[in-house]
Amino acid sequence: MDRDADIGEINRELALLRARYAGYARAAAIMRAIVKILLPLAAAALAVKLFLFDPLYGAFFVAMAAIVAVAAIWLVGSLGLRWIDFVSQSPRGIYNPYFFTPDVAPSQRARSEAELIEWQIAERERRLAELAALAK
Repeated sequence: MDRDADIGEINRELALLRARYAGYARAAAIMRAIVKILLPLAAAALAVKLFLFDPLYGAFFVAMAAIVAVAAIWLVGSLGLRWIDFVSQSPRGIYNPYFFTPDVAPSQRARSEAELIEWQIAERERRLAELAALAK
């Protein structure tokens, strides 16, 4: 009976963790849409306005916007971050999960709240598989 209670508790925790992760995934999709659709449209509108005002200003703006966009894409790619990591940044200060355990190596720390949830889901699924194997 204790095993059945453990399985029920793990399933409840998994449902909560998956719901939180789904919320972060939706927020990441919205952020990706904003960055990939709305920002280029705003930049294009500003470029057209600048071209109408002065073609040299417009050309300068387009060149600088291209340089900044390429640099930002390179920086994000080199850091290995995902959209969900941008949306779910870990809290700072005393709310940081590693604030009271500074001996944890930075390579063992989660990059974001979403990655921490991924680890928790994987650990609970592993535990659930162990309990299911014991039942056989």
